[in-house]
Amino acid sequence: MVKLIIDSPAYASKNYVSENNIQVVSLSYTLNGVTKQEGYEESWAEFFENLKTTKDFPKTSLPSPEEFLKAYEQAGENDDIVVITISKSLSGTYNSACVARDMFKAPERVFVIDSGQCAQSELLLVEEVVDLIKQGKSGKEIYDIAQTIVTKTCIQFVPSTMEYLRRGGRIGLLSATIASVLSIKPILAFKNGVLTCAKKCLGMGKALSEMVKAIPQKFKKIYVCYIHESEILNTLIQKVNEALKLNIVEAKKIGPVIGSHIGIGAVGLATLEQY
Repeated sequence: MVKLIIDSPAYASKNYVSENNIQVVSLSYTLNGVTKQEGYEESWAEFFENLKTTKDFPKTSLPSPEEFLKAYEQAGENDDIVVITISKSLSGTYNSACVARDMFKAPERVFVIDSGQCAQSELLLVEEVVDLIKQGKSGKEIYDIAQTIVTKTCIQFVPSTMEYLRRGGRIGLLSATIASVLSIKPILAFKNGVLTCAKKCLGMGKALSEMVKAIPQKFKKIYVCYIHESEILNTLIQKVNEALKLNIVEAKKIGPVIGSHIGIGAVGLATLEQY
């Protein structure tokens, strides 16, 4: 048997976690002096509504090795344990899981996977691993296959405003102001643990079209995602459906740990290439 442990920034739904016997180790955030676990999407609206009006910017905290160790100890006596975490370039969660592995009584049964991703692109990896578990793969087999899957996932974002990136220290005030005045919309791409500005577009419509054009031709799965609320979400869904002959009707929500840095109103596409 294989026990699967993930962290909260994969943004798996409560139902999916329950149905597939997944254990979630949550990151936490602090806003206006109040610290909460990220949890599931039912609790996110209050955070984002507070973020709209506060001058404070949230601080995030990773799970301790002890939290991961507690999760490992709940596995069966002979279970392999597969752990999937947010990219180590964004958080120390991967290292925390590895420290816990070395503390565990049977470290050889623990396989920690750096997703190289976040949000729904991490979720795509989680879903593939769930399928591998159902196929009866061992922890080592899953770990080896996951190294290929990691290279086939990507997430792109178009922020609705540069304000949150500025507040989070990702860009300077001058750059944010210029982008706002000129209506420049960047397409931010996160792949293999590296965040890049894939393209700068004049206007939101152009940015959404270019983001759709960047979808791999041979994709296996795609998710439209957004942060809290978005006036452009339906436009993006329509563009994806028309370009790819799909019938997507719903988008997936991104939570506080990732969403606070990209900003309320942002939309994105998470993709998995065929492998």
